[in-house]
Amino acid sequence: MFVHGGLGSLWNPYPQLAAFEGNHELVTYALAGNGNSTTRPEQSLAGHVSDLQSLLDELDVTNPIVHGHSYGTAVAIEYAKRHPTAGLVLHAGGDHDLTPAWEKPLLRLFLALRLYHIPTNDALVRQLAYSVGFHEETSEAVVEDFLQSNPLPHRRSAWTTVTEAFWGYDGRTDIERVGVPTLVIHGPADGIVPVEVARGTASRIPGSVFCQVQRTGHVAMIERPSAYNSLLEALVETIRDDRDLETAVRESIDGKHSSNVPDDRNSCCSNRCTTPPTPAVVAPNR
Repeated sequence: MFVHGGLGSLWNPYPQLAAFEGNHELVTYALAGNGNSTTRPEQSLAGHVSDLQSLLDELDVTNPIVHGHSYGTAVAIEYAKRHPTAGLVLHAGGDHDLTPAWEKPLLRLFLALRLYHIPTNDALVRQLAYSVGFHEETSEAVVEDFLQSNPLPHRRSAWTTVTEAFWGYDGRTDIERVGVPTLVIHGPADGIVPVEVARGTASRIPGSVFCQVQRTGHVAMIERPSAYNSLLEALVETIRDDRDLETAVRESIDGKHSSNVPDDRNSCCSNRCTTPPTPAVVAPNR
């Protein structure tokens, strides 16, 4: 179950949807007020968690693996605290401090002047993507493909989802209620959510594994899809075979070191990488 972040879309994880199609049951959706989803009378984090449960009930899905990206990690965490969950993936987010200093004045300006209606403001999003979203060595083709696949939303409700539901989120007080295998994945060049937030989140979730995917920023799932997908497969294997998550992740990494199969041009296993070619893994906190 893929949960996108603020101003994101259900298509954010398109490399994962393509890679896992036919092998796993996949669900991605637009948060209330985003995409073609209806708007909630009141935007709140609790409301988004309730929406997720209602969707899963409608689909007759139990014990999902919930993948949250950016602000979507807040939905994933709060869902896992309250509902049966098989596992979690928290990417480019965490249990607090998800809002960069520059975001509040920028979004307030957009809402006050209704700038979200103006297509030319996509240029600003493009500038932000290159400056704080992606690693500087991520190819322009990858960045532009992501931006074209995930255009800036022009519905006001998509913007108020961020300001009303996610600003000020702090889920640390009862984070220990998350008791399932959890991958916390972050890019060292993330200019939106500091890597320290992700590392701290992992330290508070029992049995979690923190993974840093080299040469990525806020969207490692787009920048290094092959390495990222191998981590997701390690989590699935952990749950399916009742294995130790850290062991499964380390074996996945070792396998990429020894594999001679060519990787995609932006994978961490690319021969062009000069930094560690696979995700650096910090031992889980138990």
